[in-house]
Amino acid sequence: MTEISLCIVGAGGSYTPEIVEGVLARPDLGIAELSLIDSNPERLAVMTGLTRRMVQASGQNISVRESADLAVAAKGADFVVTQIRVGGMAARQIDETIPLRYGVIGQETTGPGGMFKALRTIPVMIQVAQVIAEVAPNAMILNYTNPSGVVTEAVLNHTSARLVGLCSSIPLMQARLRSMLAAQFGAVEIASVGLNHLGFIHAITVKGEDVTPAAIAWLAQAYNGDNALFASALKIAPLLGAIPVEKYADLYFHRRAELAELQAASRTRAQAVMDIEAEVLAEAADPAVHTKPPALIRRGGEGYSGVTFDTLDAIRNDRGTKIVMSTLNRGAVASLPDDVAVETLCRVDAQGATALPVGEIPLAYRGLVQAVKTHETLTVQAAMTRSRDIALQALLAHPLVGDLDVAAPMLDELLNAHGLNFH
Repeated sequence: MTEISLCIVGAGGSYTPEIVEGVLARPDLGIAELSLIDSNPERLAVMTGLTRRMVQASGQNISVRESADLAVAAKGADFVVTQIRVGGMAARQIDETIPLRYGVIGQETTGPGGMFKALRTIPVMIQVAQVIAEVAPNAMILNYTNPSGVVTEAVLNHTSARLVGLCSSIPLMQARLRSMLAAQFGAVEIASVGLNHLGFIHAITVKGEDVTPAAIAWLAQAYNGDNALFASALKIAPLLGAIPVEKYADLYFHRRAELAELQAASRTRAQAVMDIEAEVLAEAADPAVHTKPPALIRRGGEGYSGVTFDTLDAIRNDRGTKIVMSTLNRGAVASLPDDVAVETLCRVDAQGATALPVGEIPLAYRGLVQAVKTHETLTVQAAMTRSRDIALQALLAHPLVGDLDVAAPMLDELLNAHGLNFH
């Protein structure tokens, strides 16, 4: 087996132990080298130390190296995981709090908060992708940098790098739904359509037969408790004829309740994550720790390594595996332009990800997806041109904003808070 090299960009992040655990769980993949890079030398040192202890404890022969230079770290890599956070949690805190003062949901992957994360991140990810394309032209970037779909669209349209946008949300829902439906329907196939964090499981089939309405009706009845798995999504699924992505769908379908909850909260998610990450780093820095830090379970991202290495395996071994991820549309979804990123069922092989044909997005949620996609594409344009007008257009296009009297002053306050110079 040919040995391969995996580079992790943003390796000082708290998810790195999850990736390393996934590497160690898949010796069949032949990963012989882990190359780590991060802009924060202290965090990088902590995670490099833990990575070496985890590898040593496993007894596997995997070399671990660190570098402050991306061109050095990524040179010759076969795969690159990108998980950067430009501005850190301090920037996330701004993204989550300023919109709330304008009566708008503050969230880090959509709405004004997600947009400003994209505006900060896209220029950096473009640079990262260009370096990787130069020093490792055959490498596949497995991107987790949020907002993942927007970053995917920017990189694929503005660089020559090879990249797929990964997220565990829909794949994890697929796995759980297969388990939930097994006793009643047997082995099911589950497809979805939409965007990252705005996906809809719209097709459930058994041996080619569409059982979506029956499956949704059965799930809604069998799992109707407030604490049941996918409780919120299953309440709206019979109306839509599809199961929306859990948690994120509430931002759109229960926006007033979500806004009220965020405004009443004593602390933001950014503040909570800061505390969790401090625990993760403290545990990771302990020389006695040689496993994934226990605090990481509270950080979120369940299923993260599973999607990563299923994708890596499919590309490395040309398997043609069907996995939900973000890539350019290229005609798969008739309701959206060809050159935008969609998150849908893809065939994943040595060439990367190819979105499988979907046809039209069902009318019940087509307009919502199109509106958010318009916002995302305008956000990419704003990031590339540094145009305030295009950024304002992007805010107006988003269903969570859509009011010029709110959007304009909120935009200027966010630009000023992040020190972004748009013309």
